[in-house]
Amino acid sequence: MIHLNCDVGEGEDNEEILMPYLNACNIACGGHAGDIETMHEVVALAKKYQVEIGAHPSYPDLENFGRVSMELTEKELIKTIQEQITNLEAVVSLHDVNINHIKPHGALYNDVAKSEEKAIVFLKAISIYKDDYKLYVPYNSVIENLAIEQNFEVVYEAFADRNYNDDVTLVSRSKSNAVLTEIEAIISHISTLKNEQKVQTISGKKVTLKSDTFCVHSDTKNAVEIVQQLHTYFTTESEHVTPKFPTYTMYGNNGLLLTWEAEMTQKVLYSVLEYQEKIIKLKLKLILDVIQSNNSLLIIYDFKKIGFKSLQHLLERLFSLFSDTIQLPKQYCWEIPVCYDAYFGIDLDEITQKTTLSKEEIIQLHTAPTYQVFSIGFLPGFLYLGGLDKRLHIDRKSTPRLEVKKGAVGIGGMQTGIYPKTSPGGWQIIGNSPLNFFDVSNEKPCFAKAGDFIKFVAVSLEEYHEIAAAVENGKYTVKSTIC
Repeated sequence: MIHLNCDVGEGEDNEEILMPYLNACNIACGGHAGDIETMHEVVALAKKYQVEIGAHPSYPDLENFGRVSMELTEKELIKTIQEQITNLEAVVSLHDVNINHIKPHGALYNDVAKSEEKAIVFLKAISIYKDDYKLYVPYNSVIENLAIEQNFEVVYEAFADRNYNDDVTLVSRSKSNAVLTEIEAIISHISTLKNEQKVQTISGKKVTLKSDTFCVHSDTKNAVEIVQQLHTYFTTESEHVTPKFPTYTMYGNNGLLLTWEAEMTQKVLYSVLEYQEKIIKLKLKLILDVIQSNNSLLIIYDFKKIGFKSLQHLLERLFSLFSDTIQLPKQYCWEIPVCYDAYFGIDLDEITQKTTLSKEEIIQLHTAPTYQVFSIGFLPGFLYLGGLDKRLHIDRKSTPRLEVKKGAVGIGGMQTGIYPKTSPGGWQIIGNSPLNFFDVSNEKPCFAKAGDFIKFVAVSLEEYHEIAAAVENGKYTVKSTIC
């Protein structure tokens, strides 16, 4: 395993994807990029994923992204560095976390590595943090030697996505070969650094370069792919503690379909619902919607922010980070009145012929179980219920009806369900419920959710009309108990 850090809060808006793979982050604090709002967002993400937080001060130069040297007086440089770090300190205190380290940015990083004058001023600026924060430095640099003399705790940093000169300085960004983007080249680059404590420079030489942590710049064009591939390559098998991940396929241009075993069982259902709850609780901005079915989740995502493969990798990583069983929302058992009168049970005769059961036996078998809601669809509020007695399993009609009445209770294969509105349908209809199963005027349009339970209660035709009138007048409350 390697220690991976990344410069963040710099306007790339990819921290949500990067953070689950990082050990440390260096947060821009207003000099070259970033403001109080971005600092809050990134600190919150770092806390969520238990990533070490670093202050990333720079020359006060938003226009050039801190990548151009500036000639400031000693007083001016000390003031801007301390102000930037103070800004981040104020933010982390509100999130009840701490700063772990300091790492200068861009031109300031390069200047303090080469210039004794600049390094002395920088260390003077951060001397008040010496006992609290570590200092990221390049190996064999001016600031390294001065910092060690002054008893700073130093961490040697090497760059995963940058090429080096023979004097172990970074190749200037003005050169076409300054930045590494090819994954194989980056892996080879880091492997040499990690295993030999040497770097292969652009001239082909191998030069000593100690490294405790490796940096990927968030603005490198394929930064997300780099950190994901580095994590995969440098993580040993024993470190992969991942729950069984469902199969996944592309669904349109912005959908990823996760699919579990093709079983209508409570075990599969709860696995699906737990994954759904984990995704929802993570509150990922790049995930626009999560649609649940019996044994699948459809993830609708912002394809402008993340590609399909990167999202798949991210979901697997998140589930390995948060692999503990999650507490599902409370489950309710809803009591649903159903009238099985011949007026509503228009397919009862057909079912008796196909099953040799009497109408009374069909009703008894249908009302005996407590059903579980496995999913909601194909119409808004249509409850797909599992737990139907095997003796009532019957195929859907070969030719669907063009119109099935609202409230119709039907059987389709191994499931039973209720039509929330009048629509075409091919289920075998055995009764009708007077309740509203989807009402857009309610805060919760559908009172039940996947995972809840349903208990059918047979009512007479007279009782049916009484309940229907109460529902119409807003005076009927669906009975329920917490399971």
